[in-house]
Amino acid sequence: MELDVVVIGHIAVDSNVLPWGVIENALGGAPTYAGFALAALGKGVGIVSKVGVDFPDKFPPLYSKFGLDTEGIFVVGEHTTTFENTYDEQGNREQVCKHVAPKISPEDIPRSYLDAASFYVSPIAGEITPEVLQAIKRKTNLVMLDPQGVLRSVGRDGKIELGPPPALGDFLRHVDVVKLGKDEAKVFGGEAREVLEGLCELGPKIAILTRGAKPCVVLSEGDLQEIKGIRVEARDLTGAGDVFGAAFLSRYLETRDVVEAARFANAAAALKIKYKGPTGFPSEKEILDAIQ
Repeated sequence: MELDVVVIGHIAVDSNVLPWGVIENALGGAPTYAGFALAALGKGVGIVSKVGVDFPDKFPPLYSKFGLDTEGIFVVGEHTTTFENTYDEQGNREQVCKHVAPKISPEDIPRSYLDAASFYVSPIAGEITPEVLQAIKRKTNLVMLDPQGVLRSVGRDGKIELGPPPALGDFLRHVDVVKLGKDEAKVFGGEAREVLEGLCELGPKIAILTRGAKPCVVLSEGDLQEIKGIRVEARDLTGAGDVFGAAFLSRYLETRDVVEAARFANAAAALKIKYKGPTGFPSEKEILDAIQ
């Protein structure tokens, strides 16, 4: 299978507590949301992740059913990474981590994956090291990082806290595109331009800040752009950041146009959050129709 994108990060089992109800035992993590989004866009996708022996038997076949290559999924340890996500009506999220699966190492990446055109790396609980990014980076590929899991720490009660790691540059020097969510951006302080310029100084050529319902902000070659999204009635915000990241990477691979890719990604994420859980991933035609 020829791969366009390899998604690296832990699969999660989520309990999503929303103002209008609770979704129990939902598949989460970048392999789910980014992986399924990319498959809906017709991309060849591989996954690198680790789950525990507690991973429900009904889940693994779903990835193959969507056409994703699962050679890089390993069952290791007792527990799959597990989160409880509580959202308020403004979309703000509080997270409690119940379990964390073992870290992903460079040796876990199948050799056949290393020739992929791009990698989307989105850790959720510190499972990625700089060595993983160094192992996948080539002059001829694109590596995109959502550092949410790099910026998180898990307290004794499992509550997730955010803070900038002292060695973020060790990750970013191997990255072409970095994407921050609005919660993660708060740990850096300052205005959007200041935050994004600081990230680009560490290595990436493109830095993106997503801000929920507000326009996303994109910095490329010193040019800062605000890209408006489309308005929808949101039913489940979980995974929106990874859908945005996957759609941006997919479109940017084809067009090399940062603004067009960001507009495409905004629309993809908006269309997805109309549906609960890992369902409702839009096709390219649906996204382009929504933009127009």
